[in-house]
Amino acid sequence: MFSDLLNAIFAPFLSQGLFIGVTTISVLASSITTLFYRFFVDQTAMKDVRKNMELYRELANAAQKENNVGKMNENVDKMMKLNKKYFSLSMKPMILSLLVFAVIFPWMGETFETVVVNLPFTLPFIGNTSGWFGWYFLLAIPSSIIMRKLL
Repeated sequence: MFSDLLNAIFAPFLSQGLFIGVTTISVLASSITTLFYRFFVDQTAMKDVRKNMELYRELANAAQKENNVGKMNENVDKMMKLNKKYFSLSMKPMILSLLVFAVIFPWMGETFETVVVNLPFTLPFIGNTSGWFGWYFLLAIPSSIIMRKLL
């Protein structure tokens, strides 16, 4: 359904070779998901929730060391409520990201089915070659980290 559209969008990159195509699409997809998280999540609320979760984690650990089970359970309950809030804050960008990947991954599977990338290094259990998904994965993680640092 989206194959023709994606072929048209990524034609300039695919014409440079499948290696460049996979690389470009990997970086773009991870950048898009990072942008979703940046613009659709209240960053201040997320920081506050994380900070409070850490506080309750420390209080729970201190109560555990004091063998105060009641206080420990109370802090763990508070931490779990905050974890639920954290998850709900990140739900919208997660759904948007899943929609992007639901469209792009099947298309990439068809388009790059025969792609084999010779890695400049050897990975344990994998070796020095990878298919499109392995190459995508190796590129998506660092590009997401870099994009988050830039934002």
